[in-house]
Amino acid sequence: MRKAAAAKLFSTETCGRVADRCVQIYGGAGYLAEYPAERFFRDARILRIYEGTSQIMQLQIAKHLLREFEREGAVW
Repeated sequence: MRKAAAAKLFSTETCGRVADRCVQIYGGAGYLAEYPAERFFRDARILRIYEGTSQIMQLQIAKHLLREFEREGAVW
């Protein structure tokens, strides 16, 4: 589960950054429906919400890592 959460988090955040830069290149026109950048930006945003938000993925990864840390007998 942790690997799937990490993969989703990485891919959706990267997609969002790329779409944001694409809109930035187009400038104000990047928000117009006439350009594909607008659709990419909108789709990239919803990817961060589908199947769990980025914050939920971060929490899942952190919980899994803490369990592994405790299983190894590490002391804070």
